[in-house]
Amino acid sequence: MKYYQEFTKHLKMEDKENSVNYAMQLVSGKELDIVTLYDEILRPALYEIASNEKEQSITIGQEHIRTAIVRTIVECCYPFVIAERSLSFDTDALNRKRVVIYCPEDEYHEIGPRMVEDYFALSGFETLFLGGNTPRENLIELMEELQPDYVAISVSNYYNIVPAKRSIEFLRNKLKKVPKIIVGGYALENKKDVAKEMGADLYLKTFEEIKALGENINEVSS
Repeated sequence: MKYYQEFTKHLKMEDKENSVNYAMQLVSGKELDIVTLYDEILRPALYEIASNEKEQSITIGQEHIRTAIVRTIVECCYPFVIAERSLSFDTDALNRKRVVIYCPEDEYHEIGPRMVEDYFALSGFETLFLGGNTPRENLIELMEELQPDYVAISVSNYYNIVPAKRSIEFLRNKLKKVPKIIVGGYALENKKDVAKEMGADLYLKTFEEIKALGENINEVSS
């Protein structure tokens, strides 16, 4: 894809200004919508920066710089997320279901789940993103305070699958009212029956699956 090649040319030079400007021009000029920008440009760029399956050809410092550039782009996209959502939903038509996006302890890869927050927002959910490496005890406190309908747990690093399972067990043991538990993330993509293995209710991988969940909620509510 020509857009991806042009974007990564800037990113590989650690050129923040041109990387951000180029991505935002694609969105503001309606060359790409948010989901296409994330799925076809930013996510592949992140996988190339920090893959679990291949040796790194860049330094940790370069990885951090490039990751921070992608993070800046995602945050700059938020007004466009709200604008796109308004095309699909009237304010009164939002499903009003609340989802908390959570990364387990020692999971520091948070840009993927931050994009997922925008996927949920585009699908009509009220979203709350906790960021990376959130301790289980703090998660329980937040669940009791916020009373979400769903908690989405993202696992990017294979080593954090076990901490994620422990977080799910912790939620089920400690909460009186347990929200529906969704799992996803790069580390879980090729696993069969992953939701059952993790003790979760759902495994979601794509924007289309998240959108379908929101549509099903609306159908049940109407």
